[in-house]
Parts: sequence; C-alpha cells; structure tokens
Amino acid sequence: MKWVCLMANMTLPGVGTLICKRWVSGAIQTVGSIIGFTLLGYCIYEFYHALQNYSTSMDGEEEDISAALKHLSNGMMGPLVTGAVGVIIFKVMWIWAQVTTAQVFKAEKAAEAQETAAESGEVPPPLDSSN
Repeated sequence: MKWVCLMANMTLPGVGTLICKRWVSGAIQTVGSIIGFTLLGYCIYEFYHALQNYSTSMDGEEEDISAALKHLSNGMMGPLVTGAVGVIIFKVMWIWAQVTTAQVFKAEKAAEAQETAAESGEVPPPLDSSN
C-alpha cells in the first residue's frame, strides 16, 4: 500500500494520500495540485497564443530579437505571474504529499515492528523493583 501511495503522489500529489485514507490532507493536496497545474496550463496557453499572434503579425518581415521580446512581453506579465503562482502551489502540494508519504512509510514500519514483536511471543525480562 505504501508504494502505491508513493507512486500516486509522484504523479498527482494528493491521490496517494487519498488512497492511504488520509481524507482531509489528501483532498487539500489533490485540489491544490489541480489548481496549480491549471494555473500553469493557463500560462502556457497564453504564451502559445501570444507567440501565435506575433508570428501572424510579422508577415515575413525580419525583426531583431530585442523588438520581438518587447512585443511578446507586453501582454505576458500577468500570465507569467499566474504561471509562477501555479508552479509554487503545485510544488508546495508535491512536497506536502511526499511528507505524508514518509509518514505513511513510518507508520507502516512501526506497525510491522509491533506485529513482529507480537508474533515472536518473547516475554520481556521482569522489571527489578528492588532499586
């Protein structure tokens, strides 16, 4: 189960957390990562749209690179900020999902250790109360 949690959280943060039945943090991680990915997709779409508009407006004339960058940057500041916010949100959710995965690994390791100790049936040495 823990490996499924790890692989799912690596693909879409929060899904693996949901698989491990950590509902609140998993839902927040999933929604946050979808929002971050959507904001990044919006930035990519706007950049592609700006490049497409610029290429159709050139009409075969040659232009230097500085003028081309000035023309492209006029309308791209808002989408770039949106994309940066999306990347930050996605990265925070990804880190949070990996921390949750580590907690799941630690909890399962402790559960396995308790199960092994219970199966061994060893009686711990008696406590000396004479001290």
